[in-house]
Amino acid sequence: MAEMTMTDIPTRGQIAVEDTWDLSTIYATEDAWDEEYGSISPTLESATAYRGRLGEGPAITREALDVIFGAQLKIMRLVVYASFRRDEDITDTEANARYERAVAASIKAGEALAFLQPEILALPGETLSLLVAALELANYRHFLEDLRRRRAHVRSEEVEEVLAQFADVSRAPFEAFNALEDADLSFGKIEDDEARIIELSQARYGKLMESQDRETRKRAFEAMLGAYKSHAHTFASLHGSSVRKDVAAARVRGYESALDEALFEDNMPTSVYHGLLQVVQDSRALIERSLKLRRRALGVEELQRYDLVVPLARESRTSHDYREAVEIVLGGVAVLGKRYVTDLGNGFNSRWVDVHETKNKRSGAYSWGVYGAPPMMLMNWNGTLYDVFTLAHEAGHAMHSFYADGAQPFHMAGYPIFLAEIASTVNEVLLTWHLLGAEAGDDPVGRFTLLNRFVSGFEGTIVNQAMFADFELRTHGAAETGVPLTLDFLNQQCGEVQAVYSPTVAVNDLTTVNWARIPHFYRAFYVFQYATGLASAISIARAVRDEGEPARDRYLGMLSAGGSDYPLALLKTAGVDLSTPDPIRIAFEEYELALAEMERLVDNGVLDHQA
Repeated sequence: MAEMTMTDIPTRGQIAVEDTWDLSTIYATEDAWDEEYGSISPTLESATAYRGRLGEGPAITREALDVIFGAQLKIMRLVVYASFRRDEDITDTEANARYERAVAASIKAGEALAFLQPEILALPGETLSLLVAALELANYRHFLEDLRRRRAHVRSEEVEEVLAQFADVSRAPFEAFNALEDADLSFGKIEDDEARIIELSQARYGKLMESQDRETRKRAFEAMLGAYKSHAHTFASLHGSSVRKDVAAARVRGYESALDEALFEDNMPTSVYHGLLQVVQDSRALIERSLKLRRRALGVEELQRYDLVVPLARESRTSHDYREAVEIVLGGVAVLGKRYVTDLGNGFNSRWVDVHETKNKRSGAYSWGVYGAPPMMLMNWNGTLYDVFTLAHEAGHAMHSFYADGAQPFHMAGYPIFLAEIASTVNEVLLTWHLLGAEAGDDPVGRFTLLNRFVSGFEGTIVNQAMFADFELRTHGAAETGVPLTLDFLNQQCGEVQAVYSPTVAVNDLTTVNWARIPHFYRAFYVFQYATGLASAISIARAVRDEGEPARDRYLGMLSAGGSDYPLALLKTAGVDLSTPDPIRIAFEEYELALAEMERLVDNGVLDHQA
């Protein structure tokens, strides 16, 4: 790398090639991208030639599905490559133009291929059953069976056309929420812990909630929630409209409730949702223990909501070189076996990762890719412990895709969202345990920091998301029984769930408007998946740790299964049965073990060693 000052952000040309991702695995050259882009129109013509022919018999249906999914893969390849190139430099006009062309092609393809599912659903029941049973269509059986399952909730052609026209209108509450929050809402200015006057934003708020200075956290909290409170009637109107839309859509399609409709996509019984809430509520005493420890560590008589995120111990300022971090991550996942470690190590050595921050590069981190090429990971490396865990997280996503793509045909390789965060979180949990084992007895503060990270992540992902899920259940249930979703009602429900899931934490007229801040509420009953995902990951990680090879093989089998079955069935192959409360309880057992060690460390004066 060329010589730079510490304050310089390097250009892409100053980064070693081995620290950039290798997109030639998707297209060898940009000319190859252009050539494939030019083939889209004839590809779509070939696919649409099967319109009206899907009921002619298994052979024709197989041909049609092969061609249609082949067209979808070609479009995806164009979009993914163009998106990666744009993310390298978001100001690159040529890359942005390529991305816009890819998106336009994707929209065109979506319109051209939209006939597929409606045409299959319109087939007579006997014809569809013959297709499901046909040997020629064995690779498409799950796809066809899933379509057949949906028929009960498909209305007449005329009604479906009307519903399609209202789809655009139904986006209004969320779009208005985004416009209000992102453009019109001002959070004001506050003084931070360094006596600087700063303009508050969503991103800065998250950082300020981790400040060791309580008055700074309080000022940020009051400014942030105060802004939502000042517009609470508008947020209540938007939220209520979104909930009523969910209820109306479920009724039109013949679902028993909005919850039933939301879980139908994954063929999931509502008992999974209710079971999560029940186990978390039954764990109230354990949650109170954690909050008591937090009060003790912070030295406060009563916890406020702005006290719930700040780390109880300062993270080490040790800087981790990227190559060092790779070895740490590989050590953390070693319990997954030689095959996993070798495959991931080969990925790191084959330029799966775009490592460093460069000028105008997209911020953050993600893992993404396209079938037929290795997965890619975007990082912006700063060398913190957070970055090490982020690398492990994104590597989990990458390996899920790598194994699914290697074992499944294109149309079954993509895994459902319900499973998406499990592989990434398994890696984080295993890395936590690995680091705790490596530092046993040597660094009490380091151990406490790792345990605090695990416990706080658990509470933020399982306890808080269960709280949000309970709130959603209450508001939709009220709308379904005709209860008006007024501002007072929403505030009351928010206060009640806070008292249940955050016992002993103060509830006041600012905390009760917290519901207004949650964008996920505009995608009904989505947030509970974060909780079930982490609980499943902890359950899998514990089995791998305690059982060894049998549990490891079950888990790798689930990764390889991709989206070839419904989420609950795939999880069962990994030894996790979410139709019972056991995985949630297992997660709480590990939470209690971590909490108990934190309590012992505090008793032994671990926090007294901090500067």
